[in-house]
Amino acid sequence: MASENSVTTVYRRINLANITSGASSSIDPIGWVAFGDGGVDSIGNPIPPDTESTSLNNEIARYPIDSVSYPTPTTAQYTCTIPAPDLPGAQISEAAITDSGTSGGLCAIITFFVKQKDPGASFTFTFNDEF
Repeated sequence: MASENSVTTVYRRINLANITSGASSSIDPIGWVAFGDGGVDSIGNPIPPDTESTSLNNEIARYPIDSVSYPTPTTAQYTCTIPAPDLPGAQISEAAITDSGTSGGLCAIITFFVKQKDPGASFTFTFNDEF
């Protein structure tokens, strides 16, 4: 993730360090995308996320990953869809990929300008996890 508005969390970096050093034999795969409406300041500019964050500023929903693709060998691209009837009018401005374990730990966070979820329309979000 290469932007001031996207970060890989310390939680994820610790897990990656443990798996690559042999201290752990496995880590939970990415399983969910969390969405929130707390990713902008009072004038609507994205707030840079903190690598130490363990939650979004204001999570409003989580949805399972629909698919994973690999546009480059070092990028896992996750796609997630908010169904048409869900979250009508929501002002989404932050998202995080989370692991599929019981903790649902945040692995990477991105903030962005508000995207309003129109009633009756699905919302598909693509999240690149770059290594």
